[in-house]
Amino acid sequence: MGEWKCLGSDTYLIYGSPSAMVYLRAAVLALPAVVSHQSAAQLHRLGCEPFRGAVATVPSRRTYRLEGVQVHQSTDLHRRYVTHIAGFPVTNPVRTMFDLASVTEFDELRSIAQKALAARRVTYEGLAEILEELGRRGRPGTARFRELLEDVAPGLVVPESALEERMIALLSASDLPMPTLQMPLPWRSPTKGRVDFAYEDARLIIECDGRRWHTTMEAFESDRRRDNLAQLHGWKVLRFTWSDLTDQPFRVVHQISEALRHAA
Repeated sequence: MGEWKCLGSDTYLIYGSPSAMVYLRAAVLALPAVVSHQSAAQLHRLGCEPFRGAVATVPSRRTYRLEGVQVHQSTDLHRRYVTHIAGFPVTNPVRTMFDLASVTEFDELRSIAQKALAARRVTYEGLAEILEELGRRGRPGTARFRELLEDVAPGLVVPESALEERMIALLSASDLPMPTLQMPLPWRSPTKGRVDFAYEDARLIIECDGRRWHTTMEAFESDRRRDNLAQLHGWKVLRFTWSDLTDQPFRVVHQISEALRHAA
């Protein structure tokens, strides 16, 4: 019989040259772990560079150690991000792409994303949604993942509901009063329309634009015509992008506060 080797957490294997798959199996048996990052990309066959290590994530802030396995911690590893491959719990392709952004150089990340999109393993909308949900300033990989979306999905639209929810949460956490949501255009107009948010007493309109860039010149010009009409009718317009709301929330609150102060 071979000699047994303890990896930790009451997990043993026979001495030899265990493969990454053996270490991953040990990780999911010994820990509340999910295969993630490069190891998940290998299992999903996302087209990443060859990787011989073993990487897993535990849904906890607690630090776990297991020989042969790189263990990450995450407090937002929700069940909807987990699937199963060959008996392993594995982060799904979209979550795997997000995690890779913290450990992969941009050129390789873009190559993986392009292949995954072409093979329909992920969608542009799915990538945008996970960035909206998990991305935050200072989180490793967030800036690189946002840069990736700018590169592979120019003109991508963030769902309006997500933008509105982010703005509502931002205003609720501040000392600012809540504006009216989805208010009809406050002036006579040949076309019907609504504004995202409005402070009627201050005659201040707030618009949230989910497009990284305007997808067409027509859309760009339409927004500017509305802004001009607003000013002609005595309304001030502040426009914020989804990057503003996620990356610079304090600046957004400050600008709205200043606009309300000047209107008082």
